[in-house]
Amino acid sequence: MRKIVLVETKSTYIHVYSSVPIPRVGSVLLGTILRNLGYEVKVYIEELGDVDFRELLDADLVGISTLTSTAPRSYQLARVAREAGIPVVLGGTHPTFEPEECLNHADFLIRGEGEETLVELIHCIERKGDFSKIPGLSYWQDGKQVHNPSRPLKEDLDNYPIPDFTLVEGNLKHSIVSVVTGRGCPFDCTFCSVPAFNGKGYRGLSIDKVLKEIEFHMSRFNLSFLFFADDIFNYNKKRTKEILRGMIENKLTPKWGAQVRHEASRDPELLELMKKANCDRVFVGFESINPKTLELFHKKETVENIENAIKAFHGYGIKIHGMFVVGSDEDSVETIRETRRFVEKWDVDSIQFMILTPIPGSQDYLEFKTSGRKFLTSDWTLFDGHHVVHVPKGMTPYELQVETLKAMKDFYSLKAAFKRLVRGDFYEAGLRFTAHRLLKDWFKINDDYIKKLKEDLYNEVKQLAGPELAKKKGVIAIADIASGHTVKKALETFFQELDVTVINSIKGLEELISGSQGQLAQGKDKVVKAVYDYMESLKGKVDYVILPIVQDLEGYQFKLLTDIEEVSKAFKSTLTSLPHIIQVQIDTKSKSLQQTLTQIGLIFTDDLNKIRKACSKALTPA
Repeated sequence: MRKIVLVETKSTYIHVYSSVPIPRVGSVLLGTILRNLGYEVKVYIEELGDVDFRELLDADLVGISTLTSTAPRSYQLARVAREAGIPVVLGGTHPTFEPEECLNHADFLIRGEGEETLVELIHCIERKGDFSKIPGLSYWQDGKQVHNPSRPLKEDLDNYPIPDFTLVEGNLKHSIVSVVTGRGCPFDCTFCSVPAFNGKGYRGLSIDKVLKEIEFHMSRFNLSFLFFADDIFNYNKKRTKEILRGMIENKLTPKWGAQVRHEASRDPELLELMKKANCDRVFVGFESINPKTLELFHKKETVENIENAIKAFHGYGIKIHGMFVVGSDEDSVETIRETRRFVEKWDVDSIQFMILTPIPGSQDYLEFKTSGRKFLTSDWTLFDGHHVVHVPKGMTPYELQVETLKAMKDFYSLKAAFKRLVRGDFYEAGLRFTAHRLLKDWFKINDDYIKKLKEDLYNEVKQLAGPELAKKKGVIAIADIASGHTVKKALETFFQELDVTVINSIKGLEELISGSQGQLAQGKDKVVKAVYDYMESLKGKVDYVILPIVQDLEGYQFKLLTDIEEVSKAFKSTLTSLPHIIQVQIDTKSKSLQQTLTQIGLIFTDDLNKIRKACSKALTPA
């Protein structure tokens, strides 16, 4: 084997950070290892430049690193290479957690960290060896997929060479280089796949190796920015301080940034060292200002921690890139708006509002798969944190998408950019001007997706409201089928807030049905006739009958609800001139009622703000 081409594919869609790509280290490290073993290596990072297909088709082996959102692009490149008879190996997070799917697009697949597995695979191909002896490898044998046992994580990372970014074809934009000083994350945020991929234990390079790596990059590039790509740079504060002291003492102080947790802000000595070492900004996963969401995410932090961190970092002249995840089951539209106001109040320098995306390898993804929750799409390109791909409980997918983009658009508005310009912060002003332009482009590119989310919402409304939607007057009756239950009161409040007329004309529906003593089969005609008479009496007076189906009632009410559903189906299908029945599925132990009410509210008004306020009042305990 002579020549190996490694590709790190990029996302299909642009985003506000497309203009300042920070290269990942994985493919560069793999390329450096292979180069040192004597192979001719070409490394392409698509965020930095296009793949040269002449080089790709001249390779003896093509390796492609892929995330979930870049999987379709990776499959496309793999197909080109394989059709030319070139073997392809896929690696990265997505192949690790979706090996069966990914192997359908490749000859080999590396699960988990791939430095040792890739070298062993290449040697095995060259020597026609036994693939079954390579941990972490998946491959084809006799037309069947074979998945070898996983490879244990390597503890001594110093044995690997310094990743040589000069191997990357094309120019490093803005001369940004990444350094990974350690791997693994001991935390268990539910939306993240890092612990499942790199392990929950922390494995770090020696201080000396880190300093040599920084010096290596500074000798080869006129660095504009050095990014410490550890998931938590401040995990071991003592070690972090030693790295910073070494940078200061050895004059290895380019402008740099790192991903940190809020705890870094509690240590004045650490903050002082960061300032002296020329830290430009920290990338902090605050994730949410909703305490319930922080708890749901297992973040182990409070809103007060976030506020104190912002004050402390800014107090030392360190800028903050605040990272937030919106769309949890505890979030609402107001949560997104409050978060937007929060970052403005606390003068956060740059932000990313990522939409909660259950990606393979995360606890959220596992929970969605096991509980049968709905994904809106199977298109992996949309699993990029910028598109809604799931149905949240506290708002509709359309609202989540639009409100998140609106919050981003407001933050990166021209007005906000000019404010930074007036303050003399030219770099941040430039970032905001660029982000503003990219957001405009994003809206144009994704206009069809946003329209589809809206169409899907109104299609669900039409299913609830029936074929005569446009002719309805907006008068309803609510079936009282749960004596003493608070659901009916909540529904009455909701419709009153929407200025919908509610008449209390079928309080006796429960008595009618329960009069059958739960034996609908024996007296079905009688029950149907009684209910029909009731509905007939409402004809011309009421457009809709709201029928709550409460999922957590006990005893006879379960049977009662079943009977009502059977009765309603018996006459609703043939007597369409009667008031239309809307069955409201209610689980009082979850927040699913919010979305159901939103859909019903859209029957009577297109004003989502008014509907949200009505929901809030109806669902807020008195």
